[in-house]
Amino acid sequence: MATHSIVPSRLRQWIAVFLRSAQVPEEEAQLIAAVRLEAALRDPLGFDAFAAHSLGHVIERLHTGGLNPHPTIHVVQEDGPLALMDGDGGIGQLVGVRAMEHCLQLAEVHGLGLVGVRRSSSLGAMAYYAMMAMSQGYIGFAATNTELRIGMPPWGGLTPTLGNNPFAVAIPVAEGVPIVVDMSLTATEPQAEQPGTMTHRQALLGGGNIARAVMGGHKGYALAVVLEILCGVLTGAGFGLAHAHERIGSFATPPDLGHLFMALNIDRLIPMPLFQAGVTVLIQQLKASELATGVERVFLPGELEFRRRETRLRDGIPLPEDAITTLQAVAKDFGLPLEI
Repeated sequence: MATHSIVPSRLRQWIAVFLRSAQVPEEEAQLIAAVRLEAALRDPLGFDAFAAHSLGHVIERLHTGGLNPHPTIHVVQEDGPLALMDGDGGIGQLVGVRAMEHCLQLAEVHGLGLVGVRRSSSLGAMAYYAMMAMSQGYIGFAATNTELRIGMPPWGGLTPTLGNNPFAVAIPVAEGVPIVVDMSLTATEPQAEQPGTMTHRQALLGGGNIARAVMGGHKGYALAVVLEILCGVLTGAGFGLAHAHERIGSFATPPDLGHLFMALNIDRLIPMPLFQAGVTVLIQQLKASELATGVERVFLPGELEFRRRETRLRDGIPLPEDAITTLQAVAKDFGLPLEI
């Protein structure tokens, strides 16, 4: 299959045009497009058919009333560094950014901000929200539960009951790229520098819903349960089988995903220079490790993504032929001009 490349600014404008066509205001459309663009800059496959279908689903849900193009995202309750927010059925990327912004405000005052969110939708790649904290020199954390389109059964069971429940952690460093973990809890192969096809995405495109093994067996299952409770139960959002396809199969069904965001002001625990010095020593120790057979170097969490991002800002983002076909189909369905 042929793969083209697209200039990042052009992809962002394409996404914004689709969103504006569904009555999303310009400012919010640009913000959501920026979050999706960042995912494409970092993702092993670029803006692939899975990303294009995801965008198409958002547009469909906006047109059918399943997503709110003008959400009133608001604080339900707040107590010191803790807050609970309501996403009002809005697009996840918008809700996530607003929630993390509030989290940073709380951390500035209290040293720590912890914000739960309910009545939201898919956040997409999680690193963006965690990395927002690094603009203040903070440690950032973001997590979400998910719909069961990619469902995981409990350890020893067969019924998909948990989503892939991704989370991200971003840690600032003194020099070089920050340490950023962004991962779901379904089992996947390591990316390497030349990633192959992600078979679970192909299965989703072909069949709609799939069951996946959990990462790390019983240990990954335990972590998935914890995140389901923290993001779903603790926030008052839907959880478990509430997100099964038979219950939310219609594009018109309002979303009720839950998220949890945290920002930690490092200086409130330990002086920043001392923290950075310690992290630098740890990085040096990791990089100095004896290498396994066939391995050329040790990478830190997030390092491959930052290298990939730099390359794509310069050379463009991979855009496979099937992603273009999907975007053209969505544009045709809603009468939008799309020049490839």
